[in-house]
Amino acid sequence: MKNSIFFRSLITTLLIIFVLFPSCKKDNTKSPAELYAEEMDILERFKETETYKSWFDSAEMVIDSSDAASQYKGLVYFQFEKGWGDTVQLGKRVGIRYDMYYILDSVGAEEPYLVKVLSNVTDANPRVYQVGSPDPYSGVYVGLDYGIRWMHCYGKSRMLFPSTLGGNDYVSRVMDVHITYMSK
Repeated sequence: MKNSIFFRSLITTLLIIFVLFPSCKKDNTKSPAELYAEEMDILERFKETETYKSWFDSAEMVIDSSDAASQYKGLVYFQFEKGWGDTVQLGKRVGIRYDMYYILDSVGAEEPYLVKVLSNVTDANPRVYQVGSPDPYSGVYVGLDYGIRWMHCYGKSRMLFPSTLGGNDYVSRVMDVHITYMSK
């Protein structure tokens, strides 16, 4: 009798778990194409904000490769201070200080916004890497590497780029960069 009650309870519990719960669950997963389209929509809406438009007013130079058919596609480069050193060259080691922001959107927000996610500005030493050898795992994304190639030593710039030039995680990035060192 006790075994019979136990087995009925077990079967009832299993039916609830395997039949009822899965049938109530919605599939909220999105395809990579849907995630990319969502990222591009957020990025385009961010480009309509006053924050983004103000960058054009304060920049000395702007390079927008959003529509270019090249490896730079999507990178928007704002030069705020040219610097007084040489132009950064492939193969040179450079020291950089940076603040990195994600461009996000959330339910209820009027427009996309920036959230600071990473910075080395207050670190004892700048991040040093070889130009032309990006390493996304250490924060040197392809978009950052491309943008740095337009900079001069001691220059300050802002770069905006989609995740295709960043972490491939469907989140666009903005990076404020200051070149503090370049090898001879």
